[in-house]
Amino acid sequence: MPDELEHGLAAYRADDAPQARALLSAIAGTGRTAVSGHAAMALAGIELGEKGLGDSCRKWLEQVAAGEDPWLGPLAAVMLAPEFQPYTSLDSHPVLVRSLAAQLTGDLDAARNGFEQAVDVHKDTETENLATLLLGNLLLQSGDQAAALEPLSYARQMYDGLFAGYAGYLEGHILIGQDEKNQAGNVLNYAHGESHPATAGSKGLHPWVAVRFGELLAGDMTSLDLVYDQMEESGVSEGTVVREPFESALHRKEISRPALIDIGFHLFPYSAEFGPVHAGLERLKTWSDERYERGRRLVLALHTHVEDWRNERRTRGLAELREKLDLPKPH
Repeated sequence: MPDELEHGLAAYRADDAPQARALLSAIAGTGRTAVSGHAAMALAGIELGEKGLGDSCRKWLEQVAAGEDPWLGPLAAVMLAPEFQPYTSLDSHPVLVRSLAAQLTGDLDAARNGFEQAVDVHKDTETENLATLLLGNLLLQSGDQAAALEPLSYARQMYDGLFAGYAGYLEGHILIGQDEKNQAGNVLNYAHGESHPATAGSKGLHPWVAVRFGELLAGDMTSLDLVYDQMEESGVSEGTVVREPFESALHRKEISRPALIDIGFHLFPYSAEFGPVHAGLERLKTWSDERYERGRRLVLALHTHVEDWRNERRTRGLAELREKLDLPKPH
């Protein structure tokens, strides 16, 4: 949680929900930034804990899903999906709902205890599977990646569709951090298919999974078995394989559309126009330095599919983009 949220969260912990709402709402309304996104998610947690997933909660979740945070955004998109609705009643799933509310308002110990309790109480049910998934998400975001891998892998195998896609998205991140790139590629490829609206019935999660999958392909295309397998099976170039995830997410913008979709899509050699790339980078710059740096890395990772001596206009545009971003010229 950003430090700016502490006063509002302290008021909430002191049972002064009106004061907490006033302080956090002021921050959430300051603009499209990382801090405002965290404030909106905390407000969603307050509403969830008191009233369940009603309109007042969904309003804040929609703001978060439209942001750039690669952890809060996908979680918000999942919570907004129809598949999540059966688990959001305080009457039928009080432990699960209040544990998730605790996580969103920064009480990670209470959230972990609650998710573990829900796993024990709801053995051999769909609720156990969802509690396991949410526990894995909490462990990952708390920095315990090793402990998060088992519940996320379990949840991915127990589900299909939306929840399998979300579990795979999180599991893929851990595998990338462990330098298990080929395994991560397979998991993210699976999550990419399971999160597709045609499979999951939800349009919010897929763009996040597609971007993560596309980033992995772009940064490690020369070493991933998956890239060569798809090139052989489909008879396409490696550039086409890398472009596909960004392309699949480009029009899924009803709930969320991370700026990296535009950056990844428009860097490929089908267009000499870099306006959307510049716009995406500016959007990331106003969000946070971390997101902006991801955009810069994506520009550099994909340069081999952009710089083309046969297309002077595109090559010149890429050179100007690299100069603006102060990136080295690739060898």
